[in-house]
Amino acid sequence: MRRPVPEGRFALKNGTVIDVGDFDPVELGPFPRCHPHFEQHEAVLPTGERGWVRNADVLGKGPFPPGHPENPEWVRKSHERAQRENVESSFRWVGLQPNLHLLSLATLCVCLGAKEGVWMFTQPPALRETTRVIQTQDAYWFPVMGSCVLFGMFVLCTYIGKYWIKQLISCGVVVMCTFSFGANLDHLATLVFNRALQPMSRIPIAEESMNSAELLGICIGGLMAAGYFWCQHWVINNVFGVSFCLFGIKLINISSYKTGFVMLSGLFIYDVFWVFCSKSIFGANVMVTVAKGVEAPIKLMFPRLAGGCGELQHSMLGLGDIVVPGLFMAFLAKFDAVKIGQKASTGFVYLHATLVAYVLSLMTTIAAMLFSNAAQPALLYIVPYVLITSVAIAVSRGEFRELWTYDIPEGEASDGATPMAGNAAGEKKSS
Repeated sequence: MRRPVPEGRFALKNGTVIDVGDFDPVELGPFPRCHPHFEQHEAVLPTGERGWVRNADVLGKGPFPPGHPENPEWVRKSHERAQRENVESSFRWVGLQPNLHLLSLATLCVCLGAKEGVWMFTQPPALRETTRVIQTQDAYWFPVMGSCVLFGMFVLCTYIGKYWIKQLISCGVVVMCTFSFGANLDHLATLVFNRALQPMSRIPIAEESMNSAELLGICIGGLMAAGYFWCQHWVINNVFGVSFCLFGIKLINISSYKTGFVMLSGLFIYDVFWVFCSKSIFGANVMVTVAKGVEAPIKLMFPRLAGGCGELQHSMLGLGDIVVPGLFMAFLAKFDAVKIGQKASTGFVYLHATLVAYVLSLMTTIAAMLFSNAAQPALLYIVPYVLITSVAIAVSRGEFRELWTYDIPEGEASDGATPMAGNAAGEKKSS
């Protein structure tokens, strides 16, 4: 997780190691994590004396002295340096590896989640798990609810900043990921054995019974959770992130294409606003602040280089950039299954086409991030790619009206859908 940098020392990018006390904020920017004045800068206090001030306490338009991440001179130097380094490393393996990892993992999550969602969708009604169906009126509220949650977390991270609050948020996310890991292992066992495992006796603290596979998955997830809190290793983070994405994509349905269109359009505006506009309003990039402040598996990450203090720095992709388009593509996969059942199609045309569009959108996001040296709202690129591709496929096949009017009822498969895998024996529990 670290490269060897002696305590009290700082490694420059050219390999030179200096005393951390000699760190020059004018030339090198904000103080690093291993500096005693991390997230602080020296400034004139109200008493007229010079002292140390928290960076978070200087909001709005400044002034931003040396040592503050918004210091104009440092921002200019950082931008020029980053552009130079991006050009040098973006087409070398050391620069491509983190982005390829994130792109591959995100695409795999969407593909597996959509395909398993189709398998569950096409099971006989008596054996099918109950799933949540998002209606159009729900989709209208997504940006509002998401904004409230995001801003609330921003306030906690910036103005309250209590360690126990951040840990409480992390614990909640990790617990959800642990139970989603157990549910995913249960679904995998059902696929492998071609039957549902018999439920065990009802657990007192749970509302429903658990079978042996799910209980085993929760136990394994609990061990990983302990490991995550101990070292916060990026591999455990990604296992939890993938598990959470798969669980959401396959167990949540979009009721119609219109619902998906409304959801994607609303979250497109949400993502753009909080990445590009929040800084001028709240004095900080809300999305970036929350991503860095909440140490929980709410993003996929892959190490790209080691910082001057020896800690790894990571490339990141938020789970929302996987789950949101994943839900839409899972709906298209179910429509594909219906067309296959009606003998009107021979494969997952809509799913595979939008998967290609999704990959291209992530590549566009990465390119924009490299050239601009700034965080990018991935949905800004994902939404147009996916929507335009799905509409183009539907129009070219003469199925747009049918796609637009197709509806997934609560807890029921469409008449045209036929099982894509062997039926599971035994009654599945409700989720």
